[in-house]
Amino acid sequence: MNQEQEITDLGSRFGNEAAEHITSRAEAYCECERERMELANQPQITALHLEGKYLTDRERALHERLQRTAPPPLLPSRRRRTGYYWTVGIILVVAAFFFSLIAFAPSRLGWIGILYCVGIAIATPFAVEEFLDAWQSEHMFKVIVTAVFCAAVVGGAFLATIRGDLLAQEVDQSHQAVVIEDAPAASTPQPQNTFYETTRNSLRLLMLLFALAIDLGAGVAMHRARMVGANSGEDYAAIFKELQEVRERLGEVVYEITALTNAPAAFVAGFWRDFYRAMLTQTARSALTKLLAMPLCLLLALCVRSDAAQRLNVVAGLDLSASEAAKGPDQKTSFNRNIDGVAHLLASLPAGAKITVIGITANSFAQPYILLRASVTDDPGYFGERLASARTQLVRTWQQRAAALIPNARGTDILGGLFIASELFRNGPAGARNVLVLFSDMRQVTRELNLETPHTHRVDPLIAAVQARRLIADLSGVTVYVLGANADEKQTIAQWNALKQFWVAYFMRAGAHLTEYSIGSRPPTAP
Repeated sequence: MNQEQEITDLGSRFGNEAAEHITSRAEAYCECERERMELANQPQITALHLEGKYLTDRERALHERLQRTAPPPLLPSRRRRTGYYWTVGIILVVAAFFFSLIAFAPSRLGWIGILYCVGIAIATPFAVEEFLDAWQSEHMFKVIVTAVFCAAVVGGAFLATIRGDLLAQEVDQSHQAVVIEDAPAASTPQPQNTFYETTRNSLRLLMLLFALAIDLGAGVAMHRARMVGANSGEDYAAIFKELQEVRERLGEVVYEITALTNAPAAFVAGFWRDFYRAMLTQTARSALTKLLAMPLCLLLALCVRSDAAQRLNVVAGLDLSASEAAKGPDQKTSFNRNIDGVAHLLASLPAGAKITVIGITANSFAQPYILLRASVTDDPGYFGERLASARTQLVRTWQQRAAALIPNARGTDILGGLFIASELFRNGPAGARNVLVLFSDMRQVTRELNLETPHTHRVDPLIAAVQARRLIADLSGVTVYVLGANADEKQTIAQWNALKQFWVAYFMRAGAHLTEYSIGSRPPTAP
């Protein structure tokens, strides 16, 4: 017994040592190859970084050139704006010159004072324009424009105050309109006029603020005129095309850098994936040659899985809108025919099937309406008696519940019902075959989409709009039957065909397989 145990331990030790030896050699090879790839890719990565820097600078330069080059339709408007800014700037410079001239008038400097005024009128706007050009900052430009605005508004307020004081002075009745020279002197002295003393400080602030607004405003206007009028005369379309090519190449460079940088890590991950897969494959081959029972187990598992795959997960949608209440020549409504179609569907379910019947209302998604939910037993019985009993019970239960249903919904939210069906399929039995049966005229009427309007024959724009609004449900692998897709009195054959083409395209985008689209309400046996 001890000898057999030692032999067993020896084999286990040999196996472990062999596995460790192979793994250590594989790790050494993988590490060396990773380092080799990093060293081999480094020169190309460096070259791509340099190319990317050049392309980035080129892209920035082309973007600036494109901003200075107006498209042909905008050239007249650009010229008018440039002329406007230059006119405003020149007027403000002239105003600054005359204001400076007024300030220097008491000094009596003569032509020297005039030169000073010219320099002052030009220096400040020039300095402001150069300052904005040097900084090239939109934030700084907004700050200066805000300062001009505040100075102008506050200065206007002071000017309004002075005008108010002046008007009060003019309407003051205490001042004599006439002086009689030979009249006796008045016993009481006349009040003194203090208008200039009271308005002196306001006038100083007014002049200061307006001088600031004029000087800064002239600089801003000239800067705007130069920026708007700076047209290089180049071809706008050519620059735009070159800019797009540079950006595309820049994206390719970024992709190549990322791929080369991640190549060593990708190699390591792929190496170990293939290594472990090879070990598992070899181990499985050895085990298959020694264990004859394994194929039987695998075959049994496959049979069980195949049997599970035959199970049905059925979702049936019943249209409860008012349009289904219209009677046909046989005095039977479309709704009644759909009720019978659901009963026929329940009577044909196979063993192990799961059925969920939902109501399609005006708001199917926000307010789901589950009409019936049931599962058929896996055991059909020796003579099929259990399955027959289950079908009979399902039909009886459905007829009792359908007796209370009334087609009175004012809208038809078929898309919402499809999203509910998608959730039911996702949470359904694993490996089951998903089948969707819709008993509806398929005329969607909601705020998002109205298929009763005359433009419904334009299928491609409708599909594009539905996809843009993310209204396509995930129905991958689902088999779809559309029954009871009847037309109303106002609908032409062309409009009915267009509506059908829309749903064919919709279910194709949703990943489903539309097997039948019929006016009749009787489903096929065992869908």
